[in-house]
Amino acid sequence: MMFSRLRLSALFFAPLILSACGPSDEAVVEKAAAELKKDGAQKAAPAESNGAAPTGLLAATGLAAKDERAEIILLLPDTRIPLQEFQRNGLSMLVGRQAGYQLTTQDAAGSSAQQMEQFRQAIAAKPAAIFISPIDPPAVAALIVEAKTHGITVIGLDKRMLNEGCASIVYCDQKHVGRMAADTVIEALKRKAAEEKRSDVTGRVVQLRGTADSFAANELAEGFSEGLKTQPGVILVHDAPADWSTENATKRTAEAFALQKNFDAVFAHNDAMASGAAKAAETAGQRENVFILGTDGLSGQKRGLELVRVGELDATVVQPALVDLALQIVMRVRTDKTFKPQPFYEIEPVVILPKNVEQSIRVGTYNLPKL
Repeated sequence: MMFSRLRLSALFFAPLILSACGPSDEAVVEKAAAELKKDGAQKAAPAESNGAAPTGLLAATGLAAKDERAEIILLLPDTRIPLQEFQRNGLSMLVGRQAGYQLTTQDAAGSSAQQMEQFRQAIAAKPAAIFISPIDPPAVAALIVEAKTHGITVIGLDKRMLNEGCASIVYCDQKHVGRMAADTVIEALKRKAAEEKRSDVTGRVVQLRGTADSFAANELAEGFSEGLKTQPGVILVHDAPADWSTENATKRTAEAFALQKNFDAVFAHNDAMASGAAKAAETAGQRENVFILGTDGLSGQKRGLELVRVGELDATVVQPALVDLALQIVMRVRTDKTFKPQPFYEIEPVVILPKNVEQSIRVGTYNLPKL
């Protein structure tokens, strides 16, 4: 039942993917985006005001005559969730490095009604662009159309927005993330079976969801369930919401130990919850027997990549930030009048294991598609 050699070696799939280089007029933001992925989200100081005659990007955007700043407004569902906090801070860093641009972020705190009101206020501010990760996509469809009539570029950060009138969609498929997590668990259980000289692959698995009513959590769970079904001997024995919280995940995992007595793997819907599961497993004296993985794969202290590096987690599935490509699209639209973005851009998640985590921390993880 020991996973110690499996956890240390972790020789299965998921090759490292590096940041791509894009067209020359996107080189600055691509470089900053690569640094975002390498160094983690950081809060940037506001971009310096441009009192002298504007040049370069500012002039190219047509803002030179009035020396005005182009505002980008980011509408997020709930920045208490680590990935959304990362998006906010990361985009702040990227926008802060672009002369002539400024960022405003709104947090809906989980309320669709509040997000709709924030969207109305954003339209009234007449920004260059609005990025939105929607709570209820159909509810904001009319507002997207209204923004478009005011010449505002709206970029959706959710695949559900494909038919809602956005200039483009940037997304990572959550079902795919869940399936990759299931594949990672199955590969771990295959190695365990080989170590024990068994031909059958079996395992008892626990899942810690974000929240019961979250679209992303439900997509992750569906993809994970689909992936586990490829191995009939691998079964989900416990499934509980932990509200994206480390503390709640520790409690839910302790409950799973009390009810199930033993299990072989835990999949948590973010790395914070995976860390809580690891703490509960350690307390139960079962850490070396349980393969634990999360998702998000954020860089920074006590976040996913670092937790894998120090061995607190066995794996994580990187969730692309999305806002880095969204910013590239807006800058390209504003500087190249012949450019028309594709209806959508899907960014692939990446599995991070002990074997590739050091390089991922140094040079980045996922690959941005070409515009």
